[in-house]
Amino acid sequence: MKIQRLTHKSIRPYGYLIDRTCVDDNGRENRFGILLKERSKGWRIGYLVVRERIIKKLESHPGSLETFEPVKGRAMIALSENKDPQDPKIFLLDRPVILKKGVWHNVAAIFGVCEMKIFENIEVATKYHSLDYPIKAPRSI
Repeated sequence: MKIQRLTHKSIRPYGYLIDRTCVDDNGRENRFGILLKERSKGWRIGYLVVRERIIKKLESHPGSLETFEPVKGRAMIALSENKDPQDPKIFLLDRPVILKKGVWHNVAAIFGVCEMKIFENIEVATKYHSLDYPIKAPRSI
């Protein structure tokens, strides 16, 4: 299992990075930018504490975007497009991301405990998919 780095290019099939690279119409970098416009009935903010080091299943939210914003510790995130949730790509979750609707995902701690902030629609439907083979986090990166 290879853990990949999150870049604008590597995350593109699954979502977007949340970072300070906001460019205006003239190609200049700004300090503020709208990353995404989405109509919603409201959002909820969650705080996730992860101790598990093994990913046994993935989940998907067909009607909601979702952010994962690392706060403490080191984590990895497994991501898969709808067509093949059995073969996820693994990324070091060292930068905040927005996942597209319906992307299969789950997180695991690389070492110790990791914590992250999550934003998602106030009403979230969830689908689950059990993996044939669990994905174990390395002890370090």
